[in-house]
Amino acid sequence: MELTRILATNLRVLRELRGRLGQLELAQKIGVSRRTIARLENAEVADPGVEQLRSLAHALRVPLDLLISRRLVTVALPVPYDVRDRLDGEEGPALLAKIIQLVDDTPRPDKR
Repeated sequence: MELTRILATNLRVLRELRGRLGQLELAQKIGVSRRTIARLENAEVADPGVEQLRSLAHALRVPLDLLISRRLVTVALPVPYDVRDRLDGEEGPALLAKIIQLVDDTPRPDKR
């Protein structure tokens, strides 16, 4: 199932992004075992359940749809300190969603 592969990739990327958050630490935050996180990251859980997905998104500070809908990749972009602080703060998930929506809504230039 595509969802399990996307989730597996995104969990690893987001744990790294969140300061190398360990599997055990993430598991404790959402009330599951470290083995469950490992199985999710290995795409061994066919249906993790909506509540578990919501808990993961909340713990990783991303919108739920971002966690499960598109494969993520880490990029390094130079941004001002205040922007980084806002992205790392409480409003971070909403800002990230707005940035992605803005990019999605911007027409791609013709490649001629």
